[in-house]
Amino acid sequence: MNHILAKKIDPTKTVLGTIILAAGLLGLLYGPSLLSIFSLTVTGLIGIGVVYGKKELRNIFSKPIAPVKNILKYFFINLVVSFPVSIILQYILKWDLTSNPVNEAFSPLLFLILPVMLLGEELFSIYFLSIFSSKFSLPVSSILSAIIFGLIHYSTYNNGNIFHTLVHILLIQGVARLVFNQAVIKSNSILTSWGVHVLFDFSAILISVFLS
Repeated sequence: MNHILAKKIDPTKTVLGTIILAAGLLGLLYGPSLLSIFSLTVTGLIGIGVVYGKKELRNIFSKPIAPVKNILKYFFINLVVSFPVSIILQYILKWDLTSNPVNEAFSPLLFLILPVMLLGEELFSIYFLSIFSSKFSLPVSSILSAIIFGLIHYSTYNNGNIFHTLVHILLIQGVARLVFNQAVIKSNSILTSWGVHVLFDFSAILISVFLS
């Protein structure tokens, strides 16, 4: 996985890969149900393959370093960071935040569908992390990819107030992306950040179901 970070890339391939990922994002956000499930995952695989080649695409799924330790470590880090922010925004500042519609429409099928969709989000984010790292330092690249990751959640969490929505997605989804990025870098595999992401989202859904 880390082989693609800070790697020199072909600008033409980068433009093509980015267009492919953008099309996948549109499919995820606005496509019919079946398309939205697979859209970003498929285009993420294609886009990374276009820019870095099949070998590097396989390498991002390499055996992770200390997978259990890193998944649990970064899951709890994200938990410690995100829930206090959510509590501050909702219960101290009294902001009317929009929750993820997935939490309100829980179905056992989510256990099959959500991991596929989250893999798409991971591929999307790792793509931009790697692209930015060809021009900037890794910390800056991680922040830039986190901002993009937060912004693609705007329509999901839009509550009608632009400022509140932006703060929400950047402080919760954006900061979570920083944690996920660190997980993938430290473990040298997208499988770890994917595991953290799936575990965290399922935990949030189950908490929401039990509290409703």
